[in-house]
Amino acid sequence: MVKELWGSFPRLIERNINALIDEAFPCPVKAFHLYKECRREDLWQGNYESFSKCLEEFFAKPKSARRKSAFDQYLRKPMQPGIFSGFQLDFRTGVVSDKSIYDVASWAHHLIRVSRKTVSVVISLEVLSRTIRSIANPGPLEKAENIEFDDFCSAWKKTVFKIFGKKHDAEFSSILAELHLINIELKEVERSSPKLVFPTIYLTQTEVDWTIAIKHAIENNRHAPKYPLSRGPQKQALVDLERAVMLYNLSFSTTMDELIKHRENIRTTIRYRCDQLVLITDQIAG
Repeated sequence: MVKELWGSFPRLIERNINALIDEAFPCPVKAFHLYKECRREDLWQGNYESFSKCLEEFFAKPKSARRKSAFDQYLRKPMQPGIFSGFQLDFRTGVVSDKSIYDVASWAHHLIRVSRKTVSVVISLEVLSRTIRSIANPGPLEKAENIEFDDFCSAWKKTVFKIFGKKHDAEFSSILAELHLINIELKEVERSSPKLVFPTIYLTQTEVDWTIAIKHAIENNRHAPKYPLSRGPQKQALVDLERAVMLYNLSFSTTMDELIKHRENIRTTIRYRCDQLVLITDQIAG
């Protein structure tokens, strides 16, 4: 069971973090905004304190029970659907309890510790709790919903660096490398679903040349070339390809059994992506 969970960790951490919204309560600013909206529409005549108690009762219900009719019972008349849509929370408008954050962090800590057989401080309960807390309290320019695995990794890196600097870079990079490999394999499984279609993308000549050079390198068991332009790839399909190439190149200079074991899988992944990108470009150009 642990092995299966570890093989799905990127998707599970996404699901568990995003599910925190379902347990959140409106922050004071959001609660007051809803109060003013209901007063303006003549839905509520009481004071803010009594309205807040109704909000608390409403958001204490399971998400499936938070229907418009459930809140209408507190009001003078049924609200319009457009107003009710404002009751939707995200990490910027919702407050997640410390216990909920602790539970997700504890789950992640246990799974990483058992799967990686490590007690490294970079996976400590404190580090993971601070990581998830930072996601649940985003800054003005940070995502407030639909958190993805890469968002979690970015927050984790920032937390580790803030606490330890570069002291534990080697062991932290090792853990991230394995998780990124798992995420790549999961994406390939998801892409192979009949419901998913490889996105249409047109490559410039520079991008085509780089893609072909990567394929030739992996077919000859050599290091794959870096992206030729300093700004890096801008198209999502090429960004994903670059990440796979970085992991592939890393497998040549490591003694980690996990990376060596997955080298053939990642070679297959890269070859498939290169073929698809060049094929689609040829079809569009033709």
